[in-house]
This record gives sequence, C-alpha cells and structure tokens, in this order.
Amino acid sequence: MAVPLHCLQVEDSESDAALVFRLLKKAEFEVHGERVESAEDLRLALSRKQWDVIIADYHLPGFDAYKALSILQETGLDIPFIGISGKVGNEIAAEIMRRGAADYLTKDELVRLVPVIKRELREAEIRRCHRKAEASLQNERERFDSALRCLEEAVITTDANGSVITMNPIAEQITCQAAAKASGKSLSELIHLRHAETNNPLPNPASLLLRGEIEQVSGEAYLIDRQGCEHKIAYGALPVRSERNEIHGTVMVFREIADEERQANNLLSSNRLRSIGVIASEIAHDFSNILSIIMGNIELAQEYCRRKNLAKAMERLDSALKVFNNAKNTAFQLISISQGGKPLLRSMPVGPVICCEARKFLRRADLHHETELPEDLWKCRIDETQISLALDNIFANSRHIITAGGSMHIKAENLKTDAADMPPQIAGDAVRISIIVACPGIEPHRLPRLINADDPACKLSENGLEICSAAAIIKQHGGLLRVEPQAAGIAYFIYIPAVREI
Repeated sequence: MAVPLHCLQVEDSESDAALVFRLLKKAEFEVHGERVESAEDLRLALSRKQWDVIIADYHLPGFDAYKALSILQETGLDIPFIGISGKVGNEIAAEIMRRGAADYLTKDELVRLVPVIKRELREAEIRRCHRKAEASLQNERERFDSALRCLEEAVITTDANGSVITMNPIAEQITCQAAAKASGKSLSELIHLRHAETNNPLPNPASLLLRGEIEQVSGEAYLIDRQGCEHKIAYGALPVRSERNEIHGTVMVFREIADEERQANNLLSSNRLRSIGVIASEIAHDFSNILSIIMGNIELAQEYCRRKNLAKAMERLDSALKVFNNAKNTAFQLISISQGGKPLLRSMPVGPVICCEARKFLRRADLHHETELPEDLWKCRIDETQISLALDNIFANSRHIITAGGSMHIKAENLKTDAADMPPQIAGDAVRISIIVACPGIEPHRLPRLINADDPACKLSENGLEICSAAAIIKQHGGLLRVEPQAAGIAYFIYIPAVREI
C-alpha cells in the first residue's frame, strides 16, 4: 500500500524535480509534490500546507540551500530538510548538516534518497510523539500545580533520592522556605520533626519510605521551621510507585492543628458553659419544688401542733422528711455528675444488684415483665451503691413513659471484646444489661433523646436528671449507657467492663 508523502522541492529545474518525483513514486510513495524557486514561494508554500519532507537544490539563481534552510528554521516547523546538488565538497556538506539539514546528497547518488527519506520520516514521527508526550506531561504538571495551590493542606513531593521536587504555597508558608530555593534540597534539610508528646526527634518520613521500611507514615508532631519556630502538625506520607512497584519518590501532606485544637477547646468550653446553665436551671426548679413541699409540710405540722393534734403533725413531718431524703439523693446524683464522687470499686457479680433493683421497681409498677439473668454472668469491678442508684434512676426514667398495657424485658449477658455489637468505647469484655420498655401508643415527644455522648450533661434538658446521673455513674465505672428510643417504647443498654477469672 502506497504511503502518502507531501514533498516540497526547492528546485529551478523542472526536469530534475520530475526525476525526484518519479523516483519516489517507484518506491511506493503516493507523492503529493510541489516545486518552488524563490524565498517568497517557499514561505508561501510553508504557510499554506503541511509538508513531510523538503528537498532543496544546493544552488539556485539568487537562492540557495542555506537560505532555504534558514527560512524553514524561522518558521519553527520540524520538517526534514535534505540538500541535493550536482557536485559538492565535503566541507559544504558538513556545513549544511551542521546548520540543521537532515542529510545532503549528490545527484549521482539519488539511490540513497528513498532510504534517507524513510529514516527521516521515522525520526520525525518519533519527535512528534515526544513533543506530544511532553505537552501532555506539561499539561498534567500545570493541573497538578493548580490543584496543589488550591489545597488547604501543605504538600511536598520528593524524588527517589529524597530531594524536594514541588511544594505548594501552604508548605512554603509553614516551613518558611520558598519552593524555588527548596527544590533539589533534601527533605531532611527542609523540615525537622519532633514527637508531639516526648519532644524527641523523629526520623524523616521520606527516608523511612525510600528505604522500604514501611508503606506509610502518619501522626502528630512538632515541625521546626527555618526560623526555629514550632508548628504542631498532623501529617501523612506515602511512597510514589511505578507500574513495576519501584519507588520513584514520596509525597508528604500535613496541616497545622494548633488552631483546630484551640477551636475545639473553645467549643468545649462553650458547651460546658451551656450545660452548666441548663443544669443550674433544672436544679433551681427541682429544689424550688422540694423546698416548697418541705415548707408546706412544716407549716401544716406547726398548725397541727397548735391544735395539739400530734398524730397529724407527725404525719406532716414524716412527709417533709421523705421529701428531704429525696433532696439528699438528688444532691448525691449531682456529685456523681461532677468530677468528684469517684466509685469505690470491688470485683463482684452484677446480677444480684440488677435483681434487687428490678424487684423494688416492679413492686411499684403494674406491668407485664420478663427477666433473663443467667447465673454465669462475669464479675465486674463496681461500686454496688452507685450502680444501684444508676439502675434506680433508669427505672425511674422509664416510669415517666410507661402506659397501660406496657411491658418490660430485663436481660443481662456476657459480651466478648470482639463481639460485633460491642461499642468502640469499651475495651475488653463486658456485661451488657438491656432494659426494654414497650409502651403501645406512647407519644414520641415523651421519649428521651438518644444518649451516647461523653458528656451526658449536654443532654440534660432533653433526658432528665435521672438518665444524666446514671450515664455519669456508669462512665465512672469505665462503662457506657445508651438510650435508644424505639417505635413503641424505649431501650436502655448498659455496658460495664467485666473481670474474667482465669
């Protein structure tokens, strides 16, 4: 199959040009040719059409191969230029080749023309592929640089020797080093890391990755910039691998976290203040009611004493004392929520505690109930008094929503550390206590909200003092309380770390 060939000849002899065209056609080229004789014609031909090869006679009247080659080079086009002449010395051939001609032939050796053209076409195609690949690579670099500039994290890339290749503006800002000056320097010269807790020097991430010791490195550290200032950062680094899994370099991404920590602390302080306000409001309301009841009973007792009705007076004083004891329990609950009130732990079975509190509650509540308390429950390190209070608070909270026809299912079970439903907050084995209350027809607004936060006081206004106090007590035991409203009721799940006997 003939190969298309667009051939431009700089030739003043029409017969010589026709001879070259016939020679090319015999070599199975589909020749699309044109002949020019002057510089103006050459410029016009180059601007009008794309050419595969230019064949120029060495000497024309007022024009020669040197000038033709200069015109071609002015255009910046990559077209193989082959000079031809009747006779030419070695010096002239060497000079035109030095100036950029692909080859130079005499007219008595045109047999070499076809192999030369084929060779130059191959090399021109290789150069075009290279230019295309370079242009594509340059576009990728520009897109990559644009992406790096838009990132809020600092990014530094290195080559296989650990030398810096690129840095984005955030990395320049944190390290106090311009990318142009950092390029080519070792990453170990640019950044120095120290452990966030011990302040001991940390190895350079790029060095670890390039040695193949680890596949990735991450953590928190202090970065020391060129001016000796510390920046607390969170960082990660990965190797850059080829298709053959060879390491070609590394990329390190990091960001300053000091501002994030300050914002988190400010938010925590704000939440604590908000929680304190909610707690204070609830306490003021509860104690106002308590004091009103106590005062009312005492006033009635005084009146009965004046009437010398000691039986009624004692009855009112008993009521006041009962309310006073409730107030004392409320105060104990507040201590449990606070930082104080640490439990006195001892290893004991939790089943009897559950059974005792359940019996006390179920005697006062007229509802269908079921209990599952296996004898092989693991022991837990608990403060019996505080766990009893926590269970009592949970039962008291459930009393607010129990309706006619309701039911309660109390279950305790051993839960291994690798159980699928073990909460991540619990380390090791645990005993799970489930209290499921079914209340047909319960209105959703009467149900407590979900509790699984570290600071249950933040949910006080939504869940009541009982649940918040119970959550605080269980947390002090290293456990967790989850309150999960359901379609027709509520579920309380208590997780207490277990003590396995070997």
